[in-house]
Amino acid sequence: MALRTRLLASVGRRRGRALLAVVVVLAGAATAVGMGAVSSSSPGVAEGSRPAVPALAGGALGNVSAMDARKPVAQGDERRPRRGTEESYRRNASRQVPEKVGKGFLPLYREAERSFGVNWRLIASIHRQETGFSTAPGTYRGLNAFGCCAGPMQFNVTNGPVSTWDSYREAFRAGRRPERYPHRTDSHPSIYDDFDAIMAAGSLLSDSGAGRSLDAGAWRGAYSYYGRDLFGVKYASEVLARAVAWERDGFCLNCGLDESLVAEFDDAYGASVRRQLLAPERRRKEREEREERREERERQEERDRREGGGDGGPDERAPQRSPTRPPRPSTPPSAQEDDPPTRPEPPPPTTTQPSTPEPEPEPAAGECSSPNELLGC
Repeated sequence: MALRTRLLASVGRRRGRALLAVVVVLAGAATAVGMGAVSSSSPGVAEGSRPAVPALAGGALGNVSAMDARKPVAQGDERRPRRGTEESYRRNASRQVPEKVGKGFLPLYREAERSFGVNWRLIASIHRQETGFSTAPGTYRGLNAFGCCAGPMQFNVTNGPVSTWDSYREAFRAGRRPERYPHRTDSHPSIYDDFDAIMAAGSLLSDSGAGRSLDAGAWRGAYSYYGRDLFGVKYASEVLARAVAWERDGFCLNCGLDESLVAEFDDAYGASVRRQLLAPERRRKEREEREERREERERQEERDRREGGGDGGPDERAPQRSPTRPPRPSTPPSAQEDDPPTRPEPPPPTTTQPSTPEPEPEPAAGECSSPNELLGC
């Protein structure tokens, strides 16, 4: 009986150890999967091991999966991301923002300036232009209405395989995160975290040529931030004009644009860029116009051939007849040329004919002249 009890206990211990080993293996596998999921969105991961599309903050902030971010915006868009329209930027730039909300971003702007050497007013002006200091609907969830961008600074997450946000998401490490600011997320980097997004914007502007001065470099930085197209020229001039007005008059959350400054920067920096952007289109139109003129000439020539020239001329398709030759002279031209010229015959001399005396009228019957009397008339 004792032996049987010991055998059962030994079998139970072996089964328990086997079951424990299975549990340990399963727990280790679950831990590895969890660590891998966390590392994909955690700071410090190697650049080459990041996913092509950045992980966006989830939970109450709005779940946007990598697959959703890679979907095309609409049918027929050739999978190219779109930016906001002029109307959407006008609305964001004119939103009324409470003073306490807007001023809560000042420490973030200044930290980005300290970290990347970019004028904080330029960063703040872009923040105003993109989301009205984060007051635009949808700022902290999902993608924008154009299906390309997200967060307070509207970073593009669809222009991959390495998106703009993926390139600058680690920029927050260059600065000191304030303890309190308007919208702080639980994990970092997050495209919806104001500090992470503003630091990324400062790094992007610095790489694009912007510095502490509000000059041509600042204009180029804003132009690159939007995306280098025709509307980007207008966008950059407006962003720079707002920043310069703040530098001149003081930071004003709800002040409108100084249109004279916008025009000044457009003339100084935007006009040449616009000409360069329009040059290919202008050359294309010139080629098309030349081709149209050539085709029109060919059509006109064809019409002229069909209508006999259109000016009374001979039809080119009719057989050509030799012109009527004049009658040949009886004497060969060579013989005529060899004979010496003949002198004209002198007119015959004029001979004066003697005048014939008029006959005397015969005497009438019964009359006799004196000679006749002698002859016995």
